[in-house]
Amino acid sequence: MPDKPRVMLVDDDRDLLRLLSMRLAAAGYSVTAVTSGEEALDKLTQCDPQLMITDLQMEGMDGMSLFEKAHSAYPDMPVLVLTAHGTIPDAFKAASRGVFSYLTKPYNSKVLLEHMERALVASRKAASI
Repeated sequence: MPDKPRVMLVDDDRDLLRLLSMRLAAAGYSVTAVTSGEEALDKLTQCDPQLMITDLQMEGMDGMSLFEKAHSAYPDMPVLVLTAHGTIPDAFKAASRGVFSYLTKPYNSKVLLEHMERALVASRKAASI
């Protein structure tokens, strides 16, 4: 049986983090959930995620700063932004910087899982080149 895809979730909303962690685990993902960008960077090498999902607006380090630091260390790891404060200009800026996908809360679980699968397929293809 293949290993479960490893996902890091980053959100300062503990209730959402717990709910999303349970949904992703039930969908077959190995989930590391953290409540800040700083904690995510501390655990990045330890959990070696294949995909990161981060909130945009958090206390301390925001999601775009986290993306930029994580992307410089792991350029092939796709990052999805999941935010309640989404705007078209923010989504465009995120995409132009290399964010794989930008979704707004409340999110549709089926759509999120589809974006995650596309991101994992794209990163596997990039790794094999």
